[in-house]
Parts: sequence; structure tokens; C-alpha cells
Amino acid sequence: MQGPTFDPTPFLHQDEGQHFERKSLFRGPDDQKRPRDRRGVRDQVAEVVAAFANSEGGVLILGIEDDGSPTGHRYPKGAVAAILAAPRARLHPPQPEGFVVVHAGVELLVFDVPAADGPVQVDGDGFPLRMGDRTVQSSESQIQALKLRGMAESWESRPSSMGLGEFDDGLLLRARRGAGREAWTDEEYLLARKLGDRRGRGLVMRRAAELLFAHPGPDHPNAGVRVFRVIGTERRVGPEHNVEERPRIEGPLPKVIDEATATVGSLLRRPSRLVGTRFREVSEYPEFSWKEALLNAIAHRDYGVEGSTTEVWLFEDRMEVVSPGGLVADLRLEDLLSGKRVHRSRNPRLVRALVDLGAVRDQGEGIPRMFAEMEGQFLPVPTITADRRAFTVVLRNTPTLSGADRAFVASLGAEELTDQEFRALLEAHRNGRVDNARMRAVTGLDTLSASRLLVRLRDRCLLTLHGAGSASFYTVGPTIEAAGAADAGQRRLDRGGLDADRGGLGTDGEELPDDLRRDLEALGHRPRAERLRPMIVRLCALRPWKPAALAAVLGFKRQDLLVERHLKPLCEQGLLERTFPETPSHPEQAYQTRWTKTDMEREE
Repeated sequence: MQGPTFDPTPFLHQDEGQHFERKSLFRGPDDQKRPRDRRGVRDQVAEVVAAFANSEGGVLILGIEDDGSPTGHRYPKGAVAAILAAPRARLHPPQPEGFVVVHAGVELLVFDVPAADGPVQVDGDGFPLRMGDRTVQSSESQIQALKLRGMAESWESRPSSMGLGEFDDGLLLRARRGAGREAWTDEEYLLARKLGDRRGRGLVMRRAAELLFAHPGPDHPNAGVRVFRVIGTERRVGPEHNVEERPRIEGPLPKVIDEATATVGSLLRRPSRLVGTRFREVSEYPEFSWKEALLNAIAHRDYGVEGSTTEVWLFEDRMEVVSPGGLVADLRLEDLLSGKRVHRSRNPRLVRALVDLGAVRDQGEGIPRMFAEMEGQFLPVPTITADRRAFTVVLRNTPTLSGADRAFVASLGAEELTDQEFRALLEAHRNGRVDNARMRAVTGLDTLSASRLLVRLRDRCLLTLHGAGSASFYTVGPTIEAAGAADAGQRRLDRGGLDADRGGLGTDGEELPDDLRRDLEALGHRPRAERLRPMIVRLCALRPWKPAALAAVLGFKRQDLLVERHLKPLCEQGLLERTFPETPSHPEQAYQTRWTKTDMEREE
């Protein structure tokens, strides 16, 4: 298709993600803008186009600034032609060339990249792959495996018995508009997204197209969502039956997503809870977290499992989202929980079209941000489990403020902070540092917005900048450190010398035994290992302790140091044990003494 059929409007203020990237064609300060090096631009085009082709496809637009404003270019026609031809000239096998679109009086260079059927290599520079909003180097064999499983072997790739006449015209128009291709016919869109294939003069649909657009719904017995409300914390049967099921949500997936989101949202309570430094009435689960869990369950489930459906269970103390099918082959649960960039697609056609439809986000950072949103409201981190039959995400609604968290919030005093500013400070407090990449992951901001936020906090002396360029990071600034020190000193006076970071209470409110509390106070500042470790063993004999809670009681600012220097050696010595011994990095990991309290008393 020719350039004029592409409308860049839907992309101008869209965040960069798995299927979209924008780049300016200028460099230098605002008042001294100069065109970027042409060769560097051609290299960048080749890399990004190959990365999109090696995943699910995507759109690259050159001539847009980080803030979404279109500025175009100042290149002569020959230079523009060479840039547009880079996918054909630099890639093996060659990919479609770019085209020019005039918008707001300037020329934008657009590359609408389809998913390739096999690995695409940059001439002399390997096989790039798109992961979230980043391009990383991969290998030909890995990309071939991804293509085989996602584009060839998945359930969504199978032929459908339905035809174009059985599809919802309104949803197809919505998808074309979201892709910037309203001028395309429905047939052209379906072919471009590999949702249909030419067979002579006819068009054979794939099951992904059926799931997305079939009216009144796909020929699948359990493609929808079931929502259950449980009165209590456990399901009961018989005379004590306490489960209420809402009407099944069925139809094409975009409508299923809209209705399921509305249904679940209407059932969630809105308690008053500490958000940042203020109490507010909010949803019992952060909106991003529960919606991300639901959207992931619908978009990434195994539709080859036709005997069960996506389920949402709302208990008094938690929300469970269960999707049929385990993890995609070669994807480890540990990689998801660690925040590593991973790329595995069970339903690549489905996901790309859902992005066009505006039904799912396109950032590729869902799980890290889900965890961060829960932590930002001082809620337990999500629990994720997977077996061969199902993938389950559990969100809990009981706040768990540690002593260190309380001291941190108190140190902010009357500072006026947005939710995102508070999140940046909380990251620096909990992890010892925060940088642009982390802020993008936990807030969904783009690079420029994250940078501006961090600079604002630096200018207010709430953060301190270290390093420069891509290696720069921030730590808690002098304003917070001074307030925290003053607050800690006052509380030591108020509590008769008790270290404010330790306190006499467990983080769940339980009172520590008097003798243990006295011995804890007597440890002093930075006790040696031979004095500290017996205290850890005694505390863990009372009950299992998560590292964050134990760090707060013992006065450790960084729980990772506590784990590495003391908890791990105590486990190796056989004095402590993990509650999840097979998964040391489990988000709900806790430590307990191998001896019971009775054993210790008998030993004494």
C-alpha cells in the first residue's frame, strides 16, 4: 500500500513498546537542532525493522520527538530514499521498504513491519529481537524456535471454518483505525496481520481471527471468562456453599475483555488506604495490577485447552486469576519473577491485533509493573504459579507496612508528591537506588517523562544524582535523609532508647516476648555476626519471617544484604530453612528456624 493510506495519529502519543517505536531525526539542544547522521539512521532502521520482523511485527516512525510532537526531517530526497530502502538493502531476507507520510506539515518516515515467517538478519550484525520497548541481540536458532512455536504450531495458527462474512464489521474497523490503516479493506488488514491466507481467489481465516472478530462469538466452548465471588477466604460446598458465579462472559475477545474488566471492577471494594503519603479511597487492588493479570490471562492463555476457561475468583482477602495452559515452552517462572526481559509468544497474531484494537497495552513490562504497583500501595507482592494445566496470579489485599516503610513515609513529612514521584522515592528507599529504566518499568512512563520526573526530584533535593549518561542513577537525597535521621532520633527519645528501625512489635502487629525484645535492644548498632545470627534464629523460631520484615526489626536498610550475609549462611549451616526451598527467589519466600520453640526451650 502507498504511504497516504497510513494515519500516524494513533501513534503520536502512544508509549513505545513491543510493537511500536518512534525516533527523532534531529540531535542537539532545542535551539540548535541538526539532522542526525544519515548512516546512523540507516543502521537504526535496519536493526529495529529486523527486531520487529523477528517478533510479532511493529511500526517504526522516524520524525517524532520523545514528547510525541512531529518534527519531520531536513534530508534531501536521495538521503530519504536510502533510509526508506534500508530494510531491503541491509536485511536478509529483505523486508518491505518504508514510505513517507505527510502529517502536520512535515514528512514522517514510516516502516509498517509484518512478522516474518523465519529469522531476519542484519547484514554483518546478527539477529535482533524485540523485547518490550528494547531491541536485544538473539540467535538464529532461538528466533527460529519462537517462529515455529508461535507462528506455526500454536492453536491460533490453525485454519478456521468461518469466513469474512461472519466477522464483526465494527471490530474490524476499530482494528484498522488502531493500526493507522483505516483505508485498508478488511481483507487487506487480515492478510497483513497474518490472520488469514490466500487460497486461490479465496481467503482462509485462522483461528486467531475467529477469536477476535467472529460474531456473535468464536466456535470455541470456553473462550470467554467466568467470574466468581466467594464469601469468605475459602470455597465451601454442600450446605455451606459460599460461591456466587456471575453470568458467563462470552463473544469475540475484544468484547470479552471490555465486559470482564467492567464486571470485575464493579465487584472490587474501595477501602481508605495509604497511597504515597496520604490516605485515599482506592480500589482494594491497584487498577493496573488486577487489569494486567486479567488481560494477560485472556491474551496469553492456551486456547488449545477447550475444556476449561479463564477464571477470576474474588475472595475476601485475595483475587485469583487462572488461565488454562502452563508456561510457554522454554520460559521459566524464575525469569518472569526476576524481571528479566523475556520474549515468548503463544498467540503472536492475537496479541498484535489486540494492540491494534486498543484492548491490551503495548509496553512489554506488565509483570514488573504489576509487582511495583502492589508494593507501592504496601501490599504483598503477587504470587505467580504455573503447572501443566494452568497459570495462576494471586493478588492479596491486606496491607503490610514494615517498620522501615513507616519510617520512610514519616521522613517525607508534608512534601507534596504525585503518585509517580512517590514511587521513585520508594524505589530509591527500598533498593538503594533508582534509574530511568526502573522508572519506566514500574510506572509505564517513556524515557523522556521518566528522566524529567527524576530531575524534578533531584532539584528538590529529594534524590541525589550519581554517574552520567546511561550509567546514571539516583539515591535518596539529603532532604529525606535529614528528615529520617531527625524522626528516628525523636522516636528513640519517645521510646526510651529503642532503635526506631527495630521496635518492639513484629510487622504484623504481634508483640515480641519481653526477653527477646530486651536482647534485641541490647544488640546495639551494627552488631557482629556472632551476636546477630543467634538473634535471627530466635526470631525465626517464633514464626516464618520474610526478609523485608526481618530487616525492619533488625535495623537493616537493605534486605538483600541481610539475605546474602546472614540468612543464606544460616540456611547453609542448617539453622534456618526457607518456606520455598526449591525457589530461593520466590516472592513469598520466608525463613524459619529448623528447631521449634519447644525444642529450643528443651535444649536450654
